[in-house]
Amino acid sequence: MDRSTFDSFCQQRALNAAAVRSALRSSGGQPDASAWRHFAARLLHGAGLGALGAGVLFFVAANWQDYGVLGRFVLLQAALLVSVGVALWRPPPSPIGQAALLLATLLTGALFALFGQSYQTGADVHELFFAWAVLALPFALAGGSGALWALWWCVLNVALALLCGWVGTEHIFWHVLDGHAIGQPALLMLPCLCNFAAAALFAQVAKTRFGAAAPLWLVRLLTSFGFVYGTVACIGVVVGEGLWRDQAAGASSQGAVVVLLFVALSVAIAFITLRQRSDVFNMALLAASWIAISTTWLGKSMRFNDLGSFFLIAFWLIAASTGAGLLLMHWVRTWQAPAKQGDVA
Repeated sequence: MDRSTFDSFCQQRALNAAAVRSALRSSGGQPDASAWRHFAARLLHGAGLGALGAGVLFFVAANWQDYGVLGRFVLLQAALLVSVGVALWRPPPSPIGQAALLLATLLTGALFALFGQSYQTGADVHELFFAWAVLALPFALAGGSGALWALWWCVLNVALALLCGWVGTEHIFWHVLDGHAIGQPALLMLPCLCNFAAAALFAQVAKTRFGAAAPLWLVRLLTSFGFVYGTVACIGVVVGEGLWRDQAAGASSQGAVVVLLFVALSVAIAFITLRQRSDVFNMALLAASWIAISTTWLGKSMRFNDLGSFFLIAFWLIAASTGAGLLLMHWVRTWQAPAKQGDVA
């Protein structure tokens, strides 16, 4: 039962607050004590895994002077082998195996951090994150867990963010691209497209027998990453020079292409979402993104020459946010509830 149908049911029968609560419990629209216990157990399970991984790292760091380089690597590699061994003993979809692979992914990153701390290889941070993502990919594929894929995509997005938004023009990657005068706003559209494509892929996977690896919250996370990159890219176009150091020559001419591409992506996502009428989350991201971009453009155009400009920008921000909020709440009440509620994999 969606929200609109439930509200109509309650109004037609003039239910009081106690009756509404009873109807919510009966329809499954309100979590009961068992559901909260299940959520708490999953939350504590994830926190325990994170604490276990952090404990291994802290143990190595606390005894840094007592162990040589070989001893530090042996400790982390032994923990990694134990995690992989547990996953082989209780392979996924067993929760124990998925938890072991999640811990193995974290320990893989810890090994790269130790390697970069122990040996001055000259590798940039983004290269270590890319290597971490490559080596952790088999764990994500074998685990079949939304949590594992979320961790893997977070690692990959850190690598993409460092490469596309932080690396200066002196890097060899930029020397290759400078021949085509590609600026960082345009380059940021690469991870934007990657995340949107991944969100679309996992949305399709959710309809197959591998749906456990593609929960709704993972699709939302990837969509959020895509909107963040696209929003920052468009804000970079609006602000122009000064947002990044060493802007590539001729990059300003690409601004229209960047904005038009993000507009096309936004329109496509809005069209699909409005057609399916299943999840308002995408529309909320879209509204927040374009409110941020338009507010930046307004501030850039007015340059805050007087107090009136400040109040006009404040008025636009309040009016746009209020209008978007009212429209989103209307959709929440009228659209059907999503088939999945972001259950933890």
